[in-house]
Amino acid sequence: MISFSAATSMASARRFVCAGFVAAIVIGATLPAEAGRQVHGGDVARMLMGRAVKIECVDGTQGRGQITQAGVINVLYRRPQSQREESDRAAMRVKGVEICLAWKHFGGGGDGCYPVSEEAAGRYRLSTGPAWCDISAAK
Repeated sequence: MISFSAATSMASARRFVCAGFVAAIVIGATLPAEAGRQVHGGDVARMLMGRAVKIECVDGTQGRGQITQAGVINVLYRRPQSQREESDRAAMRVKGVEICLAWKHFGGGGDGCYPVSEEAAGRYRLSTGPAWCDISAAK
């Protein structure tokens, strides 16, 4: 005959829940942080072309600009340590899930390609390593 004990059953359930909680924490700690949903660079470029945009970067740089139908982005921006507003322009091209920009000064200048992710509806992150800038249509 099998006897049933409520105390034994509760202890087993508690151990199972605790083990599941610990497993979730371990798995969560080993996975990279979710950086948003990766999107195709061409889709983002088409959505933003011909529109005014807002730029916000991890280093505190903020700006605004416009992306022409020809794929040129003109920006005015201010770095956090500067009172002076600067301007720059870049040729934009698409390479799969990346948007490539050839800046003269912004971000140290040069040509770079950046994977694009959608961080929130209408807000797109161009990133490389720990550095990133968000770009969205200006309101």
